[in-house]
Amino acid sequence: MSIRKERTFIAIKSDGIQRHLIGEVIKRFERRGMKLVACKIVVPTAGHLAKQYPDKEWWYRNVGEKTLQSRREKGIDDDRDPVAIGKWVRQMIIGDVQGKPFLAMIWEGAHAVALGRKTAGSTNPLDADVGTIRGDFTVESYEVADHLEHPIRNILHASGSVDEAEKEIAIYFQESEIVNYPLITEEVLYGNDWGKSGNTRLKKTK
Repeated sequence: MSIRKERTFIAIKSDGIQRHLIGEVIKRFERRGMKLVACKIVVPTAGHLAKQYPDKEWWYRNVGEKTLQSRREKGIDDDRDPVAIGKWVRQMIIGDVQGKPFLAMIWEGAHAVALGRKTAGSTNPLDADVGTIRGDFTVESYEVADHLEHPIRNILHASGSVDEAEKEIAIYFQESEIVNYPLITEEVLYGNDWGKSGNTRLKKTK
């Protein structure tokens, strides 16, 4: 795949929709120079979520270890088993997300996955830089989410790798729903011959 054709999966979660942030999120990605090639409102089913959050030990362990690492960095002691934490997180996410609409999108461009994550900001909004979507539009944190016993409400989901993006795209989109079309700004971003004045001489006006 051409470097300019890398794709990422971005989803505006139900909290982002309820807070009327759809336009703001789309604007941020457009201003980055990314190209929207698919977009639709989805109400995730149990089948969708089982694929996105697989009932597998490797997934549980990965999520649990990330959670424990984040807690250690904040000086919080937690001796729970990573797999047990991962199972708890998965159950909480699916229970909260199922039946609530979200806006599923595919964005395309050079370094789409990395720029998608950078534009979104840290998964924990408390750590997200000002200027990112999460850093600018939420007061949520892991501590708040744990206290209120809900998944972290951080406005959007952004794929973490190219492989993850392609798997998530396949869950929510048919290939026929992804539109390949020219965008004039692509010439400015990736072309080399635009804007040249050539040898044209400006004529003096009397």
